[in-house]
Amino acid sequence: MTGLRRIQNVFRQCPVDKPPLLPILHSALAPMMDISLGEYFTRAETMSDVIVGGYRRFGYDGVQLSQGVTAEAEALGASVRQPSDAGPILREYLLEDYGNLGELSRVNPCTGGRVPMFYQAVENVMSAVGDEAFVLPTLRGPLLTATQLRGIERVLIDMLDDPKALCDLLDFTTNVALRLGRELVKVCNHGLLLGEAPCSPDMISPAMYREFILPRHRTLIAELRAAGWESIGLHICGDTRAIFEEVIASGADFLDVDHKVPAREACALAADRIVLCGNLDPSSVFRFGAKEKVASETEALCRDVSAGRWILGSGCDIPPGTDESNVATFVKIARAAG
Repeated sequence: MTGLRRIQNVFRQCPVDKPPLLPILHSALAPMMDISLGEYFTRAETMSDVIVGGYRRFGYDGVQLSQGVTAEAEALGASVRQPSDAGPILREYLLEDYGNLGELSRVNPCTGGRVPMFYQAVENVMSAVGDEAFVLPTLRGPLLTATQLRGIERVLIDMLDDPKALCDLLDFTTNVALRLGRELVKVCNHGLLLGEAPCSPDMISPAMYREFILPRHRTLIAELRAAGWESIGLHICGDTRAIFEEVIASGADFLDVDHKVPAREACALAADRIVLCGNLDPSSVFRFGAKEKVASETEALCRDVSAGRWILGSGCDIPPGTDESNVATFVKIARAAG
């Protein structure tokens, strides 16, 4: 069974020969291959070569690609700095006030910034391994893009002081994600992940998620599915137990589960209504853990999720500087457990 079929079968509630593996591993691969992050984030061929190389080297079932959190803001015209040894860094907020929103609505995000480069990288990966591996590109969801356009502090204040203006912005960023997703599905339709870290109950209350974000997630996910995406997921950091029911109600096919959420409890909350992904700690386990810790934590995770619809991986991005032996240990132990 190919990795692609293994992951698709989990979504389709069909049998698998072993638990599927899809760690959140993209930019961390570049240093393992002696590629600078500056080059990785600016050249389509480099990005795709790194992603495919990591898949070939470690043998997990799916690959994930991301431009980083600044992608949509840059595509809309924001200035971004690209260090040689880190991901892109936003240099300005385009919406210091809401007066510029009308102007931004006339910008085509599909042709701005590094979006065309990223789409080419995704297409390259699909051409190389898309018949055997699950390919999962990432876009930012409505709230995360809003914070990159206006700043997290202003957005949080707007939820209380100017909810109408914020709703206008969230409608705009929902449309940005939809436009990008409709274009991206032309080169890859396996799965799409929407990064929405600020939706975490560690950041906003469940009531705020229900009021401001859930209706837009429902609309966006339904429209993206109609555009041709097979599976659509949400990446929400932190302890998401308080909004599990809302995430399921959004229509998402899968949810990334942070290490803060006990895996057994996540399985119980999901009750097989949604696929869960994760949830080894990318820092204490992958980046700074010894191989023995990676092995023991992987074994425990396999036991805890054996009865659920679960894709084994990390709870968030595995950071650059991670030793490749830790990734190899994760794959080896997870395969043996299956």
